[in-house]
Amino acid sequence: MKPEELINQWQRGLNISHRAHYEAAKYYERLHFLLGIPTVVMSAVLGTTVFTSLQHSDIEWIKSLMAVLSVSMVALTSLQTFFKYSERAERHKTAAVQIGEVRRELEQKLQFEKIDEDFVKAIRGKWDSADRQSPTIPTHIYERIEAFIRNKV
Repeated sequence: MKPEELINQWQRGLNISHRAHYEAAKYYERLHFLLGIPTVVMSAVLGTTVFTSLQHSDIEWIKSLMAVLSVSMVALTSLQTFFKYSERAERHKTAAVQIGEVRRELEQKLQFEKIDEDFVKAIRGKWDSADRQSPTIPTHIYERIEAFIRNKV
């Protein structure tokens, strides 16, 4: 492979990775809200239902509703804790920033200076470091961004 081909391949890879990490961050933020909002609503409803149930303890459907809400709230809270969507989103944002810095540094060098072997080694090291710290991008997001970049060029 010629050096120019390698640099072009790296540019494309950095671009895909940068965009895919941002998309993954948005994806996990949405999932966080999809679990979090119902949990908050159920907590509020359950809190008010407790007072209603205490006043009307002979109404069975309120007791049943309270039991269903309690189990649902515990399940959603557990899922939210287990999946850590907000933490995943933040890790993908951090990765996108790091990889974006590497991408921009490469693009700047390509525009204004000659690329030498030392620069290639330095960029490779920075990219490797960013990749080691990065979470895995979901396949469906990576493939969608890869197809977008491929069709754009």
